[in-house]
Amino acid sequence: MTPDNSLKKFSILIADDNQNNLKILSAMLEELGYRVRVAKSGEQTLQSVETLKPDIILLDIHMPGMDGYEVCKKLKSTEKYRDIPVIFISALSEVFNKIQAFKAGGVDYITKPFELAEVQLRVETHIKLKENTLMLQQALSDLRNREDLLIQTEKMAALGILTSGVAHEINNPINFISNSFAAIEERIKSVIENKTLPDEEMNDDFKMLFSNVSTGINQITKIVHSLRLYSQDKNDNLEDTPVNNLNSIIDSILTIMHHKFNEKITVENRISPDTMIKCHAGQMSQVFINIISNSIHAIEDAVESGIIKENQGRITILTEIKNGYINITTTDNGIGMEKPVISRIFDPFFTTKKVGRGTGLGLSICQSIIKDHNGIIKAESNKNTGTSVIISLPESGVK
Repeated sequence: MTPDNSLKKFSILIADDNQNNLKILSAMLEELGYRVRVAKSGEQTLQSVETLKPDIILLDIHMPGMDGYEVCKKLKSTEKYRDIPVIFISALSEVFNKIQAFKAGGVDYITKPFELAEVQLRVETHIKLKENTLMLQQALSDLRNREDLLIQTEKMAALGILTSGVAHEINNPINFISNSFAAIEERIKSVIENKTLPDEEMNDDFKMLFSNVSTGINQITKIVHSLRLYSQDKNDNLEDTPVNNLNSIIDSILTIMHHKFNEKITVENRISPDTMIKCHAGQMSQVFINIISNSIHAIEDAVESGIIKENQGRITILTEIKNGYINITTTDNGIGMEKPVISRIFDPFFTTKKVGRGTGLGLSICQSIIKDHNGIIKAESNKNTGTSVIISLPESGVK
């Protein structure tokens, strides 16, 4: 097997008092491409972690002096080492208290004799989970660092939508991953209790369950990408404004706001996949979060007023190119507005929403952002039939 050079950045610490186990696991992981260190006791493990923090630890339970449970507890009680994933090592013939292992802070376990495929999958899974968690933490940290600016603008409201969306959308794939691991544990338990090798059907189950885990991780990655897109920095020099894919921006917003729609509102994104615009992605995200949020509120009001049924809400986003401009139209079938209201919706602090739903700055800031991008924003609406918000931006010239 050719080592994967991309894995060299990951350091794995193996702790086991059995020299043969250390040799086998080290060889397996080094062959895959990981950097490997070893420790032969609980005390050595803690010293090694203090010397150089590893990305993941494979920890034997039964070691002289301090056992694996105690080592794991000490690591998890220390702030700087709490995030290191610990995978316990146990022989099929050993008495292994899984509940005690997980209570100590372990995330998984592998059994002796070692199977390369199992070791590889479990290590890769927890490294990817750790990477995505760190990426999410960094993305959230990036957003927090901009809080002083958000307080001064309606972006704080958009951030609230993002935060609730992330909490909701991340929870689903995490549950997906957790349930899959629970099922894997049950199957491994069956193998241990029956002292038999997995049959073909169980192997197929393992493949399916690990595929489920991969799906969950990919969903978390997509949400992290959405957050990073939203948190892109603004460059005041319009000439240096990057070219972004409009469809990707809208898709990222819809991913995070998905829980707001549920099955009550149908959202149709008709934007061409290759539509490119010159814009600050974070600011453009703010604009569309505001517009889509307004559409959601308008649809909720239409349902409350009996104009449409609860599951008939509809939001459509489409584009057309005309006279050197890309026109982006967001249409809903909500409560709509009368002409006197339409003429004022871009005025600062003007709002027709119920108390607690907005400050009246949202569309005013949207107008300012679009103006900064040399664009135009306008709205068309009829009472009880819906609203369309049209944004016109110069073509990027990129095909």
